[in-house]
Amino acid sequence: MHRHIDDQLRDDLSAAIDDERRADVESILEYALWGLLFEDLRLASRALAVLAPHDGVWAVRVAAARVVLRSHQGSDLLGVPELAPGAPEVHDAVRVESMLVTLSASRSRARPEEIAGLLAELTRLDTEGTLEAPGSPPLLRALLRVQLAIAHLHAGSSAVALAHLAVAARLADSCATLHRSILAKSATVHALRGNLVEARRQLRRFDRVAGEIPPSWARALREEQALAEAMLLVERFDAHDPEMEWPEVEASDDLWPVTALLRARHALLERSPMRALEIVEFAEATHPGWNSLFAQDVVAAMKAHAHLQLSEPDRARQVLTHAPQGPLVVLATAHMHMYVGDAGAARELATAVLDRSTSSLAERAEALLVRIWADAVLANLPTAREGGIVGRMVVAAGLVRIIAHMPGWLMDQMVDLSERSIRPAFEAAVEKASAALVIAERPQLTPRETVVLKALERHASVSDMAKALSVSPSTVKTQLSAIYRKLGVSSRHHAVPAAYRLGLLERSSTSHPA
Repeated sequence: MHRHIDDQLRDDLSAAIDDERRADVESILEYALWGLLFEDLRLASRALAVLAPHDGVWAVRVAAARVVLRSHQGSDLLGVPELAPGAPEVHDAVRVESMLVTLSASRSRARPEEIAGLLAELTRLDTEGTLEAPGSPPLLRALLRVQLAIAHLHAGSSAVALAHLAVAARLADSCATLHRSILAKSATVHALRGNLVEARRQLRRFDRVAGEIPPSWARALREEQALAEAMLLVERFDAHDPEMEWPEVEASDDLWPVTALLRARHALLERSPMRALEIVEFAEATHPGWNSLFAQDVVAAMKAHAHLQLSEPDRARQVLTHAPQGPLVVLATAHMHMYVGDAGAARELATAVLDRSTSSLAERAEALLVRIWADAVLANLPTAREGGIVGRMVVAAGLVRIIAHMPGWLMDQMVDLSERSIRPAFEAAVEKASAALVIAERPQLTPRETVVLKALERHASVSDMAKALSVSPSTVKTQLSAIYRKLGVSSRHHAVPAAYRLGLLERSSTSHPA
């Protein structure tokens, strides 16, 4: 891959800057500005400084350059003073640059309904073939697609975001730095959606991009790559190097909700709910004014999961009640209903996620598990078909994180029901996630229920239990129904393992589980 800006153009621009030939600087930047931002940021800054006070078209262009740097670098490194807005839109390129500025501003300041209206209008222009303004440079058109992708991600449309990133990657293949940045973003969004195979493919493409990366961009690209790789690590529940540098919430700009989600999920997997709460609250504090649907969805859902781990369902409910009903919030609400024993409400929410055409693979996988869990508690036993689907999601798709939100007894049952060919790998994945499997609040059994539970551990049938306890079989069945309900299981086969996990029974060499 060749550099977008050749040495002769750099020399010509440097000479024009040194001689303060403003007209020549403007002429060269008309074509070269967007490539220079990614290949020679220092030279781009010098050139823009010559154009002070940057009235007219250049006010828009500098504002657009700031947007680009914040999106791909996480900060503005131009070193050029802020400029007054209101420049005239005199041709296609300036119109595209104005869109860049508008899209960036909308993410942090506009109301969700205003963002939806803006995206609908831009989608109409795209459908009509007038969005990209063919007279504008390809890199500028690529940058517009990136901003559209980020805007759609914040509006809750990650699939549309990926479509725009795919177009942007094709437009940016002449600029190694921008091309790598787009591929890293694509990998991150694929991992967010649970498509880990495609995320890894995008990272392999990232590694294969040829071309020199300027030192001023090396760190930014490493951070974008690290975000995608960390997303894969958490979704697969893989072990990581203790010295691994995790993406920083405060250093991220457009994708800060993804970084907050990643780090909060990692904390929850390590059973550190207080750290998860601190992460999302810190993310809010370092990005004030952001009210996109995606940002609110991430913050509310992670807070709710943290409160559930802290055995604070009322606080989780309070957080979720006041949050927009994004997919993460809906799934967190379903988990809260399971925590408080309302399996019917949890099943209804999980089914809604499964029925929604825009749900991602990760959302569908988690919703399916919640519905199976709710069905089991409602005495509808899981099927071999469900066990096979869950097993393939965990083994083939690599979505190990989702099982960490489930009770251990349910995952044992899923392993038993899965296909023989994947059962060993499925069992290994459950074992890997065992440290993070949901530990339900220890149920309170009556003294009589405790006696019946111990009898269940020792005897194989209801009649044997009744004889040992000197009661009728119907009395035993009544007590067992109450015990199953409190343990969140649907059969004798899973009651004793659940009781072991919850500390209601102690394993001994003389135990003979049913």
